[in-house]
Amino acid sequence: MKVDVLTQKGNKSSKKIEIKDSVFSADMNKSLMDQYVYVHLINVRQGTRSTKGRGEVTGTGRKPWKNNKVAMARAGDRKSNIFRSGGVSHGPKPRVFEALMPKKMRRKALYSSLSLQMKDGKILFLDNMKFKKEKLTKQAVDFIKDFSLDGEKVLIITPAKDDDIKKAFSNIQKFKVLASPFINTYDILNSKKILILKDSLEGIPGYKEV
Repeated sequence: MKVDVLTQKGNKSSKKIEIKDSVFSADMNKSLMDQYVYVHLINVRQGTRSTKGRGEVTGTGRKPWKNNKVAMARAGDRKSNIFRSGGVSHGPKPRVFEALMPKKMRRKALYSSLSLQMKDGKILFLDNMKFKKEKLTKQAVDFIKDFSLDGEKVLIITPAKDDDIKKAFSNIQKFKVLASPFINTYDILNSKKILILKDSLEGIPGYKEV
């Protein structure tokens, strides 16, 4: 399938590029995309929450009152969870959240998401993107105006890690820059517009193999 290529100014170029139907016109598997998003959200959880149990809080181990003839329930010490500043019962502890998904399933989910966004007209292909070293954010703002992307959630896919492009958009909300080997189904589906530099195609996982 041949598609149009845009210049950095947002104008239509005379060039057209060939993209693979197996990646951008694949059968859409909604359940597989849902499964990937579920796995992704599990894996990004930090699991750093922690509370102190009764053996970890600071306090006296002395018995607060006698068992009998005080008209109160028995209590062992002030570090019990029934007292203020006591330990927490069954509270969260640091843990690792991890879910796995086979490589073939991840790739099929990625191709499904790219095909869905391509069908909806949310993917644009760019000939190139180069910024000067000075006033990077200003150049990024001008780029956004040229493409009428103000307020949109946009994913920019570059051939490799590009510090200039990343710095240019780092202060602009809703813009994310990823090198093509690291794109994933979640970021594709979570974007309203996807800008793909034409040289990025070869770096898409499994692109050369299909």
